[in-house]
Parts: sequence; structure tokens; C-alpha cells
Amino acid sequence: MKDLVVIGGGGHAKVVIATARAAGYEVIGVLDEDETKHGKVILDVPITGGLDLLRNGIYERAVIAIGDNRKRQRVVHYYEGFCTWVTLIHPYSFVHSTCSIGDGTVVFAGVVIQPETVIGEHCIVNTSASVDHDCFLGDFVHIAPGVRLTGGVRVEEGAFVGAGAVVIPQRTVGEWSIVGAGSVVTKDVRPYSKVAGVPAKEIGLVDSNKEE
Repeated sequence: MKDLVVIGGGGHAKVVIATARAAGYEVIGVLDEDETKHGKVILDVPITGGLDLLRNGIYERAVIAIGDNRKRQRVVHYYEGFCTWVTLIHPYSFVHSTCSIGDGTVVFAGVVIQPETVIGEHCIVNTSASVDHDCFLGDFVHIAPGVRLTGGVRVEEGAFVGAGAVVIPQRTVGEWSIVGAGSVVTKDVRPYSKVAGVPAKEIGLVDSNKEE
């Protein structure tokens, strides 16, 4: 059994730990920058310290359990090269053999990913989401629980698609944009924009320097 460390000590880490264990990994520790969490445990896994421990060469393999796309990107930027980023796919998901999934991406239980889909690095495809044929997900994308991406959808780098949202075929969700929960996307979503509703309409812009 291979071991790995989980980065991030919030609630999202619980699902990542459960997925890692189901995929045959032993989770030997959790790292978090919040010192008040050090010494506590998540699903019987100790929070051993801050992220700087990655630089000490203690941990060979790691996965990031942080839902915020900007924060995941920053962790990769600061700690690239100090460990191997592990891709986790829950055994109770379906990923077609023709799909490509990048390093550090996590696919949770109940997910269906159909043929010829390409998923980038450090993405989250959350519980029971559906990604149909010929979709493309850029790096640092988060597809929330219950999302339905139909055929040929593009979700560009850093975009977040909220729980239960639907994107109709051949639409593009622009980079670092946000689609509100329960929305139905019938038109392309501009980069750095926020959309919501049925059908989804633009309701604001995303600050490119702000973590959502």
C-alpha cells in the first residue's frame, strides 16, 4: 500500500481521505497552515504541521484537499517539485478508458466521466457529478456535487461550477468564472464572470486576485 499526505485540514479533506483509502492509499498525515489545527485529527489522521514540511522531503506523495481553486493553484506554485502529486479516482466512479486525467486531480464516488474527455491537473470532480463525452476541463477546475456537463462542454482553467448546475452541449465556461448552484448554462460564460439562474445570466465579475 502506497502512502501519501493530504494538504488541507478542512471538511473537504474528509472526502479526499476517504477517496484515497478507497483507492488503496494509506494517508499518513494532513498538512495545514492553520496552527490551531496542528495536533488534531481528521478521520483518525493527524494534522502534523504546516505545508513547509513538504520541503523537508518527508513525504513522497501528496494530494491537495482544498476546494478553493486559487488556493490549490498557489500550493502547486510554491511546492512544485517537492513531491509527486497523486491522482485519485474513487473505485465507485466510472471513468471511460479513453479519458485523460491530469496529475493531482481527484474524482469522487458516484462520478461518471464519458469517452474522450480530457481533464487537467489539480481538478476536483465532486460527488455524483456527470461529465459527458468530449468535454474538456482545464487545470484547477472544480465541478461541484451533482453537476451535469453535457457533450462537448469546455470548462476553462480555474472555473467553478456550483452544485447541481447543468451546462448544455458545446458551451464554454470561461477561465476563473463561477456558475451558481442549480443554474442552467445555455450560453457561453465569459472569463472572470459570475452567472446564476435558469437560464444562467451574468450577475457580476470575479476579482482575479481574490480567493473565492
